[in-house]
Amino acid sequence: MADLVRSNAGAFQTIKKGDIVEGTIKKLTPKEILLDIGAKGDALVIEYDKKNLENLLALLKVGDKVKASVISAESEEGFPVVSLRRMLDDIIYNRFEDATSGNKSLFITITDSTRGGYFGQTDDGIRGFLPNSQVIDEESLVGKKTEVKIIEFDRDKKRVIFSQKATKYVIDPEVISQSAKKGDIVEGAVTNVTSYGLYVTIKSKKGDGLIEGFIHISEIAYERVENLSSLYKKGDSLKAQVLELDSENRRVNLSVKKTLEDAFSSVKEKYKVEQKIKGKVTDVKGRGVTFEIEKGIFGFIPANKLPSTSSYAVGDSVSCEVTDIDARRRVIIASPILKAIPIGYR
Repeated sequence: MADLVRSNAGAFQTIKKGDIVEGTIKKLTPKEILLDIGAKGDALVIEYDKKNLENLLALLKVGDKVKASVISAESEEGFPVVSLRRMLDDIIYNRFEDATSGNKSLFITITDSTRGGYFGQTDDGIRGFLPNSQVIDEESLVGKKTEVKIIEFDRDKKRVIFSQKATKYVIDPEVISQSAKKGDIVEGAVTNVTSYGLYVTIKSKKGDGLIEGFIHISEIAYERVENLSSLYKKGDSLKAQVLELDSENRRVNLSVKKTLEDAFSSVKEKYKVEQKIKGKVTDVKGRGVTFEIEKGIFGFIPANKLPSTSSYAVGDSVSCEVTDIDARRRVIIASPILKAIPIGYR
């Protein structure tokens, strides 16, 4: 009898907590999942997370061979308790790896937002981050389902970075650098106008994709630009020169003014100290008055040169004398020509 007990015991697999065991799905229902792992009794799969349970039911079927982690070799009821979470993670993250290497799109639901972007979740329950720099939609995405691609994936850290822009633009820095090299003149279409610059779309040289470009407000014109929305609107076409590759944001930085003639380059030859000039006032501030002498060339009267008996308004004509040329600020410093010198004027 003792020999019979020993022979039966040897037929069963000996397990302990933490072991990885192979088994066959014997029962698969929302209320109970059982595995045949070769132990004295069927192993019960424990999964408290609703999303993980839904994934198990969707991905598995009775008869499938699986690997499970032993949580308890023998519960109070006498059967083993195991988890399929590690196996489930392997299945899902293998899909992510395939999507990343194959440059495939997937859909995520945006769950919440932060200052830097959005957190989104796949139908499999995997969370990832969608940075603002990789967002196309201008309106809030919270609660919406959106198409993205995976641009960064770290399985060990379970870190996933999504991108909306990757579904529309070429985002591989190497490919971008080959299509838009420094100094190239490119044509683009404005996709967004902000207070700090323009976002544009340009075609790759091979014509097999679109590249995002960004033009900072300081690269629009040689003269100071205050209001971009008065100059450009969404859909406008423009020419620009490639300044550099922005690897971090996966786009190129562009300049419109580099394609234009710099009117200020000949100022020192054209305008001399004590020369008489005329213009129309374009701006009045506490520090002084700015006026346009000709297209692209501006003069500036410092506040300490403004007579107390005179006032200036935008559109007024002024007659001045050149006192200096400020190349850094790109203005001609001037002093108003006075018919009579007020008391105390310097």
